[in-house]
Amino acid sequence: MRTVKKPYPSFHAEHVGSFVLPPRLKQARLAWRQGLMTRDRLTEIENEEVLNVVERQKECGLHAITDGELRVRNGIGDFFSCLTGIEVDETVSSDGDMPHPLRVVGKLDFDDSHPFLTHYRFLHQAVGEGVENLAKQTLPSPNMLMYPAIRTNEVYPSLDAFCDDLAAVYRKIIQAFYRQGCRYIQLDDLFWARLCDSQMMAREHAAGFELSELLERCTRTLNQALAQRPQDMFISLHMCCRRFSPNWVHGRGREVMGHAMANLSVDSLFIEYDDRRPVGLEPLRQVSCQKVVLGVIDSHSAELDAPQSVKMAINTASLYVPLQQLAISPKCGFGHCEQQGITEEQQWAKLRHMVNIAHNVWTMPE
Repeated sequence: MRTVKKPYPSFHAEHVGSFVLPPRLKQARLAWRQGLMTRDRLTEIENEEVLNVVERQKECGLHAITDGELRVRNGIGDFFSCLTGIEVDETVSSDGDMPHPLRVVGKLDFDDSHPFLTHYRFLHQAVGEGVENLAKQTLPSPNMLMYPAIRTNEVYPSLDAFCDDLAAVYRKIIQAFYRQGCRYIQLDDLFWARLCDSQMMAREHAAGFELSELLERCTRTLNQALAQRPQDMFISLHMCCRRFSPNWVHGRGREVMGHAMANLSVDSLFIEYDDRRPVGLEPLRQVSCQKVVLGVIDSHSAELDAPQSVKMAINTASLYVPLQQLAISPKCGFGHCEQQGITEEQQWAKLRHMVNIAHNVWTMPE
């Protein structure tokens, strides 16, 4: 585990990053697409809504604050398409499992004109410099460019060369955000869940890739990306599941998650945690990071989670990880659950409920 100047922030209630898109912002985007609103006016409305979600997070008692990903329109494509060497290509075949159609068209690079830096500066100012709150920037993990249709390209002569450049670009990204005052980055990564899926791995095997090779490749790329981060820059990895089964404690999932937990040089891991039985949770014994954030709050349902059920999940995990190294969060971002009918107010109610449960389990910063 990496030695840091200070311990990981002592938050025991977090969220994954995204929130339900406010109706006002939905209407503004539609008006902009129809040519009825200028880009400047849309940005003004985005700014106002970001300020609102920052205040709502503080009111809920959350301490790691995001902009709710309210500016994101095209998922990971918004971030990656603004890197040098990546473009959106709707003709790319993804076999139905790649989150966004991207392709490599040149050598990868990053520069300070990237719009996410502007977005972060606004968030940083909105959160303020107080010790109680910390602005958190969410970004896609470098492994989100490891999908076959992206990593196999005509630009790089080998996969090694591609991964080396990818890691180097992320080192530049982390330094760029650090210069803007960022001290907490959350990387969202769906690729690990793909490695747990038998159908997806059958395709990889047919293409000549074994699970062990992909595990090592993903681990090495991510660790190299984080190798030169400042000692007071905290990095978490959100191991998304989305359409893949979140029940990672069985079969191949135990091997994948055990490898990740033991070998990734991140400060915390967000894991979707559906199975509340102690059987099968042995991979948690291998955790090398400072904190594990258990995704036990159901972000797909408006119903408030039963406190005793959440506490049972925490107690079960504490058999393998010390209680003070645990935290809780929703399973995924609320922005990905709008199709389930979750409203803004239901979202905030669930977060307040989660914070109250955490207060009952841990001593939280006031």
